[in-house]
Amino acid sequence: MVHVYIHYPTLQIARKISRLLLKKRLAGCISFVKQDDMYWWQGKMVATKGIVTFVAAPKKNYPAIEKLVKKHHPYQVPCILELPINRVLKSYARWLTKETK
Repeated sequence: MVHVYIHYPTLQIARKISRLLLKKRLAGCISFVKQDDMYWWQGKMVATKGIVTFVAAPKKNYPAIEKLVKKHHPYQVPCILELPINRVLKSYARWLTKETK
C-alpha cells in the first residue's frame, strides 16, 4: 500500500482527476487538504493556494496513477510523490485491496 501525494491548483481539478482515479479503481480512498504554497518556478519565487490529495492505493497501482494524473493535470511539472506505508491496519488493507480490484 502507498499514499500518493498530488498537488493541484484548484479543488475542481483535484476532484475531477480524483473521480477518474476512483472510477478506474486505481485508488480506494482520496483525502483533500487545502494549503498555501511557496516555491520556485522559472526563476521566480511564487506564493499560491492549492489542494493536496492523499491517494490510498495498492503499491502496484502507482505507475497507472502517475500516468493518469500526468495526462489530465494542468501543470507542466505536477508534484506527484509516492509515500510508502510501513504499517497499516490489516482490515483497512483488506478493504483497500477489495475496492481496487
